[in-house]
Amino acid sequence: MRAPHPRLPVLLAAVGYQFLTGPGHFVHDTLGVGRVVESVNNQRCHQIPELQACEDMWLHQETGLLYMTCGEPLKRQKWLPAVGHLDHLNKPDDEYLAILDTRASGPVASRITRVKPRGFKGTFNLHGFDIWETPSASSEVKSTFNIFLVNHRAPFDPDTGEPQQADFVGANSTVELFESAAGEGSMRHVRTYAHKQIRTPNRPAAAGPDSFVYSNDHTRKTGLSREFDLLIPSDISYCDPTECHKLERIAMPNGVVRSRTKPNQFFVASSSDPYVRLYELQADKTTVLLDKIYTGYPADNLSTDAEGNVYVAVFPKALPILGKYFKDPLNSVIPSAILKISPNTDQDRFYGKKFKVTKLFEDSGEIFTGATVGVVDSQNKKLFIGGVLSPYIVECQL
Repeated sequence: MRAPHPRLPVLLAAVGYQFLTGPGHFVHDTLGVGRVVESVNNQRCHQIPELQACEDMWLHQETGLLYMTCGEPLKRQKWLPAVGHLDHLNKPDDEYLAILDTRASGPVASRITRVKPRGFKGTFNLHGFDIWETPSASSEVKSTFNIFLVNHRAPFDPDTGEPQQADFVGANSTVELFESAAGEGSMRHVRTYAHKQIRTPNRPAAAGPDSFVYSNDHTRKTGLSREFDLLIPSDISYCDPTECHKLERIAMPNGVVRSRTKPNQFFVASSSDPYVRLYELQADKTTVLLDKIYTGYPADNLSTDAEGNVYVAVFPKALPILGKYFKDPLNSVIPSAILKISPNTDQDRFYGKKFKVTKLFEDSGEIFTGATVGVVDSQNKKLFIGGVLSPYIVECQL
């Protein structure tokens, strides 16, 4: 029997590496091992340091008003329940909803409004959010915005009102509903949604003026079992003023956004697999899975533009995020990318491929580190990018 070729083990290892780290495999798609990061549409970008730690964004396409949930990176790092950071003694109390008028002239600082809550007792520890617009019948009157905000409050004993140990019980997360007019500097508190099903809320998507679909990004608030949530499904759920209930089980669901062209349909991203799922909300408040769109990346928040395209903030290299970024965000260089999901007009649409996925933006981390959201002004061909722990947002000309 001939001895094996001395280079055979090396060749087998190389083939195995390519197989396990190539597109379509967990190590490549979810963790980013073997992925090559490109430079795409990152040449005409500038940073806006006046707005920091902006985890989520929503753009009013008609006016260019960009709404954001922002804070201060190092403060937010201490209290970030989505990644298990629960230092309640150093929890920030100054996070806010901001508006940037992206189409006005003048210095950036003069175009930023911090929206003040009215009739709300408590502090903001914000995460994802969404806005339901009710257009005015008159062009002289501004549209009404119903604003749904995820708020990760510190836990307290419901009987005594005394603070509880967050490391053991987790955040006391709610969704807060406010009402405001487009661009107004204040918002009136309408309702607090507090329910056992609002467990680890990440991003709400308005289903109506007082109802929403949202993601619970983990199965539990605390505990070792969270370490297995990459594989164990959590859920997306539905709430209205009367009740909340689970809709679908998904591992680590993250961004959720309502379709602009079909209002009963919702796109849902996952941080543990390379798919964006499309669901339709039925009249009985259940959902039907319509499509499972392969993107090749784990994802964070989603947004839509005036034409109904969906934009996905994705993680080209997830391992550095899990390792260093959340520990030392200001000294980490993390690649970022924004994908575009649009109706498929190519020949393969006849074979059931309804959507086309293209790369709109990618950067090694020099222009932007750790993107969690990207929104597009389709009228002015601009891209805005935010990150939960980033010391700035970015505006790019497409």
